[in-house]
Amino acid sequence: MHKMYVYLTKSIFMLFIVCNSAWAKLTSEQEAARVKGVFLYNMNDGYTSKPFLEISAGAGDGESQYYLAELIRIRKKYITAEAQALYEAAAEQGDIYAMMRLSDKGDDLCHIMENCPADIKTPQEWLERARSLAKERAAQGNGEAMQQLFMMTGQFDWLIKAAESGFPVAQEWLGSLYKEGVGTFLIPGNREKEIEKWYKSSAEGGYPPGMNSYADLLKKHGDRQGFAYWIEKSAKAGDFGAMSDYAAWAAHMPDEVGYPLDLVKAYGLTLLMAEADPGSGPSSPGYGGRVLKKVAAKMTPEQIEAGKAYAKEWAKTHPPLSKFPPKFGF
Repeated sequence: MHKMYVYLTKSIFMLFIVCNSAWAKLTSEQEAARVKGVFLYNMNDGYTSKPFLEISAGAGDGESQYYLAELIRIRKKYITAEAQALYEAAAEQGDIYAMMRLSDKGDDLCHIMENCPADIKTPQEWLERARSLAKERAAQGNGEAMQQLFMMTGQFDWLIKAAESGFPVAQEWLGSLYKEGVGTFLIPGNREKEIEKWYKSSAEGGYPPGMNSYADLLKKHGDRQGFAYWIEKSAKAGDFGAMSDYAAWAAHMPDEVGYPLDLVKAYGLTLLMAEADPGSGPSSPGYGGRVLKKVAAKMTPEQIEAGKAYAKEWAKTHPPLSKFPPKFGF
């Protein structure tokens, strides 16, 4: 009776989500919740992002359904019935990552007992569907689908194809794997050339983690100007870690790359970090909150007000900050 109740409850929950997914045009309030939830998720703030994602996921947004399922899975350390229903709803909208999660799940008791409802797919069926859909998209030149095929099959050629297609996430990943020693290079120096090639391609493709990897490589080679350029680009593209460097340089804390002292800019950028990652409260602020006090100690009240205005203007013209967690992590 208990198992029957679980499946009935899951079916009702799934029906609610799937029905909403059929008309997933969000209201302005639901869209605002989605934007806020995704922002907080990308800042690795799962606890705070959950109520916002619940709103947009319940309204049928597939991305929110996947992220909310990830939060539940990570918190519970397994795929609960609620998480599975969310993954399935996202998968029905074509989310391959959701299908991949469902393929990782062990067989339900009903599959073992061979008495599942007809609409419940096995993990193997989800894997087959994910591979089939990814191959369709890859055939159309979709680099992300090629990377997903690498993740599902372990065939390294798929990651190379994804990088060659111009997908910057795959380019950064390929460069990093080469850096870790993956692959064989017979000619001395070719490994280093490939690492630099793919990091540079990822950076030029607009992927902030790729910009950071390329910047670090340039720093290792003694190119301080190139290092500073790409960290600044990454900060302007929303990378939280790069922003911490960029703000520190503007405040000369320390003056690592020769930027002119600009406390107003430093305060504004640090304020944005403090707001994006506030920590656990006033007594335990995040990185931005801790540094903000040090920057403010160097400033006049008028400069601080100018810094607050700088932060507002920056937020209008730049992407929100993100720590860029992998879409399909552990």
